[in-house]
Amino acid sequence: MKYGLIVYFNTENIGDDIQSCAMANFLPHVDYLIDREHLDSFYTPTGEKVAAILGGWYIHLSLNWPPSPYLHLLPLSFHLTSGGKRSITLTDYGLEWLKKFVMIGCRDEGTVRLLESQGIVAYLSGCFTLTFKPFPNVDHHGKIVLIDLPEEMVDFVRKHTKKETVLVSHAYKLQSTLPPEVKKFVAEHTEKGAVATSHIPNIPCPPNWNARRALVEGLLRFYQGASLIVTNRLHATLPTLAVGTPVLLVSDNIQSNYRFSTFLPYVNNTTPEDLFSGKYAFNFDEPKANPGGHEKFAERIRLACADFVASCESAPVAPPIDFETWLDGQKRATRLKQLMRNLAVNATNNKPINASLYKF
Repeated sequence: MKYGLIVYFNTENIGDDIQSCAMANFLPHVDYLIDREHLDSFYTPTGEKVAAILGGWYIHLSLNWPPSPYLHLLPLSFHLTSGGKRSITLTDYGLEWLKKFVMIGCRDEGTVRLLESQGIVAYLSGCFTLTFKPFPNVDHHGKIVLIDLPEEMVDFVRKHTKKETVLVSHAYKLQSTLPPEVKKFVAEHTEKGAVATSHIPNIPCPPNWNARRALVEGLLRFYQGASLIVTNRLHATLPTLAVGTPVLLVSDNIQSNYRFSTFLPYVNNTTPEDLFSGKYAFNFDEPKANPGGHEKFAERIRLACADFVASCESAPVAPPIDFETWLDGQKRATRLKQLMRNLAVNATNNKPINASLYKF
């Protein structure tokens, strides 16, 4: 069977690529790259189905849901934000599509609750970024890496440590600030014969997947060699846990934010207020080890992926999907989306009432 990797082609956040790289580790091979925001329009010239893991955050272009019938999907480490335009995903046909699965593995407890409230059988699988294993031959540079922290937090850490600190951002537009060790790794490990990930103008991520994959490994190796990571990013925190480097998560409202709250028992964490006031004491030169316990999520994901791949390999070859029938359905769907956008306008300025809702 052919396998596809779901990638957010136009992302501005390296964290999205970290998650895709983690999923790629569980596929026997990658025959197709699939755009996360256009799952509905994926097709194969041969009419064959492609197996893929439906993990990650869904979805900006909510009218492009549900995914194409050309995809045979495992919903695992699935995250859905409630409210706003994402609620369309759980409406009518989109909801019925999700109910076709025996159960859905969710990245966080909030998504579990959201799906269960709609009558969907769901369980907590954890995040794919917890499945990374420590890399061999890593340079243990011992620096403190500060990822996407506000200036006052950077100043606070620097005043409370004797160690060298390095600023890193997961925003692709700030690639120029990446450590030289990471840039060198990317230059040496970007394979020739680039696999294109087409993207719209002015999106700063590299135009091919090979470079993006090399950047992820280069960053994670750099994090593994650090003495401490301090960040407010989920997809810096969790892979750092996975490769075994002490990490301190500092963010406002982390108890109420269900993207984070599921994983707080496994990581050193606090709010800026508690850290600045001294209510939360932390030794940056001799950081506490991570609490541990997160390994159960990695095992859960590994077993689910192994079962999925085994079922794909043993399944009889399905008859090809008729392209013309599928294309006709796509044209009808596109026309309906356009009608929705044209009808839902503000009478005073003739523009969509909520432009972001009607993008596709």
